[in-house]
Amino acid sequence: MAIENLALATTDFEKRGGLRHIGLCSVANLTPTFTALNAANTHAVGLVDGSPLPLFDLKQGTGSLTTSGSKENGVMIFEHTLSFYIPNCSDEHFGNLQNLLQERIAAVVVDHNGQAFCIGMSAAFQHTTGSGSFNDQMYATMTSLEGGTGSALGDENGVTVTITCSSGELPRTVSSTVTVDHAAGTMALS
Repeated sequence: MAIENLALATTDFEKRGGLRHIGLCSVANLTPTFTALNAANTHAVGLVDGSPLPLFDLKQGTGSLTTSGSKENGVMIFEHTLSFYIPNCSDEHFGNLQNLLQERIAAVVVDHNGQAFCIGMSAAFQHTTGSGSFNDQMYATMTSLEGGTGSALGDENGVTVTITCSSGELPRTVSSTVTVDHAAGTMALS
């Protein structure tokens, strides 16, 4: 069946891809409030953080969030992959990454259009009920970290980080206010 009469706003033609900011933390640091299924926006999550998230501010063209889904036995599962490059890693960057190696991660990503998304917290297939309940087994993990100094003077040095997450739903939009503090290197959610 063909999709007909797909209306596009003129502003949609100016949308840009890629990620601008990434905030990473342990799932335990965030308190989610998922929108009700009958609400106008049924796929958002409000997030409040216990402390500001470490910020990874990205150069254009160095970060992406991809999602793929497959259905098996009537259940749709999505695999989210967050990949980003950090040039000239500092001690603070390495410290923040080191702290997340064995953590159950939640990631808040902001694209170049100002839209924020969350992976690592899924309301699908949860065992308890309530707007703040989530499936604590569908968290994100750091699956690879590849870096190097380069061998020539023109080579970049830094690391590429890959974080993956299996989820019962597409990435949720973040309805909270996301405040980026470049000087402190943090992202606050309120």
